[in-house]
Amino acid sequence: MSELHVLVDFENVQPTMDDLIKLAPKLKDVWLFHGPTLAKRALKVKGDDARVTLVPHSGKGKNALDFHLTFYLGYLAAKRAEPRLLVVSNDQGYDSMLDHAKSLGIEALRVGFKVKEKPAAKKVAAAKKVGPAEKPAAAPAPAPAKKAAAKKTPAKKVATKTSAPVAPATKKTVATKAATKNATAKKVAAKAAPAKAVPAKKAVAKKSAPKKAAVQKPAAVSSAPAAKAAAKAAAPKVPAKAASADKVLARAKASLSKMGKNRPTKLSKLLRHLMSIVGQGATPEQADALSRQLEDAKVIQVVGDLVLYP
Repeated sequence: MSELHVLVDFENVQPTMDDLIKLAPKLKDVWLFHGPTLAKRALKVKGDDARVTLVPHSGKGKNALDFHLTFYLGYLAAKRAEPRLLVVSNDQGYDSMLDHAKSLGIEALRVGFKVKEKPAAKKVAAAKKVGPAEKPAAAPAPAPAKKAAAKKTPAKKVATKTSAPVAPATKKTVATKAATKNATAKKVAAKAAPAKAVPAKKAVAKKSAPKKAAVQKPAAVSSAPAAKAAAKAAAPKVPAKAASADKVLARAKASLSKMGKNRPTKLSKLLRHLMSIVGQGATPEQADALSRQLEDAKVIQVVGDLVLYP
């Protein structure tokens, strides 16, 4: 089995040894390229691990370290039998060189690396500190309002008592009040008289409503057997789908074995190839599921954006 060699552009990305093992679990060795400013940090990554080789450089220039890494990649390609070379860097400038290496039959890829940040924990801690300080300020507000209400209620009672002694009503005022009562009673009777005809219309509307409901009930009843029949007819089709999934997996295995060195080594290219195998109307979800089946069958191994063939 060919060996996997990892070349790290340490000025571009600074992964730990644990990060590199997650990216490439079956790595043979690590070549770590760094400048003077990152020498101490590079030593921490190496530690006592014999697989790590530090490659310092003191050259000046925009791409000095990139040329160092490219030189060693060619050295490993020439010295190792059927090597697999993995460059760890976010610099896309390596891609044209790696594409040229692939055209010569060398398995060479680039994988990016990003450090996960955790700012959310600090914000939550700050929110917890502010929360308890605000609670006591809002608590005493309702108490004075109740006391003020209790003090105001006696004032209303006193006002009603003092306003009670109004000038005594005379005979004229009593007569005018009686006349106004009779007038309002006649108006109320006149308004109430035509309102009696309205309930008759509502009653007619209510009577006609049950007829419509009675017509609609048979349609709902008749649709229930049709739905059950459709569900029974669709049930036997499940085994056919399971059989077709096995056929698709077999086609995928055969296709990758025929491709040989031209097998896709990037995950995005592999998924596009698998969609063509699934057939017309295939979705990204079906291609992803097929790639997982291939991985379970140990046909491929997915490491980040890299596809390996064990």
